[in-house]
Amino acid sequence: MNNCLLWAEMNNSHRGISQIVGSLFMLAIVIPIGVVILSQGMHETTEFNHALQSQTIQKSDAVQEDLIFEHIRFVPNSKEVIISLRNTGTIDTYINKITIIKMDTQELVVSQDNLAPFLSLKDTGDISVIANLPLADWSAMKVADPESDYKISLITSRGNFFDTIGRPFNT
Repeated sequence: MNNCLLWAEMNNSHRGISQIVGSLFMLAIVIPIGVVILSQGMHETTEFNHALQSQTIQKSDAVQEDLIFEHIRFVPNSKEVIISLRNTGTIDTYINKITIIKMDTQELVVSQDNLAPFLSLKDTGDISVIANLPLADWSAMKVADPESDYKISLITSRGNFFDTIGRPFNT
């Protein structure tokens, strides 16, 4: 009987130790895995916050951009078109693309990418392009297509779109 009690006491004492050792072993495995998962989740959250923040800055910059077409000049006896712009926004502007379309035939007269003229705050600037236009004879007062309207469109580096309509030799 003493042997049975001794055996029961030894068996109980081993179970207590093995439960503690098992718990410590489980913690030794779970804690590193949990730390890796937690740090990865925090890294993903930080990246997401930075992406949202940069998009907000870009959108707020785009809203602050504003251009006014001051004058469109179709140079006589030339295929040159000079576009005078004023930056009335609160941020500097870069022009990336310009297109000129003849409205009645939808003919693309000018399409130029990567212009990148810079307009600083409250500044004016001219953009000169060569267009596929008929030449006018000013001495004979003959103007080719006097009733044709041309749509002039600009796209800025922030993706804003500005346009106006002009008529040759009458703008």
